[in-house]
Amino acid sequence: MSVCVVGLGLMGSALARRLKNVGFDVVVFNRSLDKAKMLAKEVGVGFAESPGKCCKEADVTALFVADDEALIDVVLMPGGIAEEVRNRDVVNMSTVSTAISLRISRVVENGGGRYVEAPVWGSVSEVLEGKLIAMVASSKELSENVKRFLSAVAQRTIIVGEIPKAMALKLALNQLNMVVVAILSETLPFLKLYGIDFKIFEELVKGSWMEPIVSRYLKRAIEEHPPRFKVELAAKDLQCFIESARIHKLNTPITAATMQRYLEATINGYGEKDYPNIAKYILDTLEKLKKP
Repeated sequence: MSVCVVGLGLMGSALARRLKNVGFDVVVFNRSLDKAKMLAKEVGVGFAESPGKCCKEADVTALFVADDEALIDVVLMPGGIAEEVRNRDVVNMSTVSTAISLRISRVVENGGGRYVEAPVWGSVSEVLEGKLIAMVASSKELSENVKRFLSAVAQRTIIVGEIPKAMALKLALNQLNMVVVAILSETLPFLKLYGIDFKIFEELVKGSWMEPIVSRYLKRAIEEHPPRFKVELAAKDLQCFIESARIHKLNTPITAATMQRYLEATINGYGEKDYPNIAKYILDTLEKLKKP
C-alpha cells in the first residue's frame, strides 16, 4: 500500500518516517521542494514535484500542512490534489479552521475522491511510535486503505461523526491546552518577582488538580527543549478556534487574549520555540527590563 505525505514539518516528516519504517511505500511533497528532496533521500522514499502527482501515485494522501492557507494551496494550486483526487482517499491530519475543512471536503468529494478529517493528539515521538490518538470524521464509511493507514500511526481512533466535528474537537483540545499553559506563563513570572522558589510552588500544589499541570509544564516553560509544538502554531490554532467559534456567534475573549500572548512571543523571536516557552519569553523580558 502506498501513502503520499503532503507537508513536511515536524509532524509530516515524522509521519513519512513512521510509514516507511512499518513497510508502506511512501511518496512525499512539500511546497519547499528542496526540503522534500532532502527528506526523500534521507529516509529512502519517493519524491513528487507537485501535490497532484503525489496524490496520483498513492492509495492514500495524508495532508499535514501548517494552516488554512497551506491546505488551500496544496489542494487548489495548479497541479494540486484536486486535479488527481478521483477514486482516492484524502486524509487531512492538519489542524485548520472548521470552515476550511468543510470547503476542502467539498472540493475532494466533488472531484470524485473521499475526504476524511483525522487531526491527531500527540507530537513527534507519538508519530514515530505509532501512538497518536486520531479524531476522525467523514461523510462516508472509511475505506480499508484508510483504516490500515490509521492503524499504522494511531493507537486509538475515535470516530466523531460527520465533518467538521473531528476538526472542532481538535481545536477545542488545543484551545484548552494553550490557555492553561498561557495562565502558567503569567503565574511563574509573578512568583519570581516576589522571590518565591518554583520548588515551593510545586510542593504546595501536590495532591491538588493543579499538580499534573505544574509537573508536566514547569520545566518546559522555563527551559529550552526541542519543540513538541511551536509557539507560532499555537497562535495559529487559537485563531482557528476563534474563527470557528465566530461562525456560531460564540464570543471568545479569553481565547483572543491568549492568542495575543502567543503572537507577541512569536513577533519577539520565540515563534520556533516549544509553546510553553511563552513563560520563558515573559521571564526573559523581565530580565531585560532590569538592565539600565
